[in-house]
Amino acid sequence: MLNMSTQISHVLDDPDEFWIAHGVTGNPATVFVAADGSTEIHLGTLGPQNLVERLEALAATAS
Repeated sequence: MLNMSTQISHVLDDPDEFWIAHGVTGNPATVFVAADGSTEIHLGTLGPQNLVERLEALAATAS
């Protein structure tokens, strides 16, 4: 993981194997990984409120 200028961890993926495997075709993009290993991809801008809501939903299913 690589921490860029934000508090959110970023995946350094050269040569794009992770992004290709998850269908990410452009940036900005967010890939959420649940405790069970399932993924959800959001392409485009994700505002702060939407990010918090999604993270809270993931946290609720992690226990």
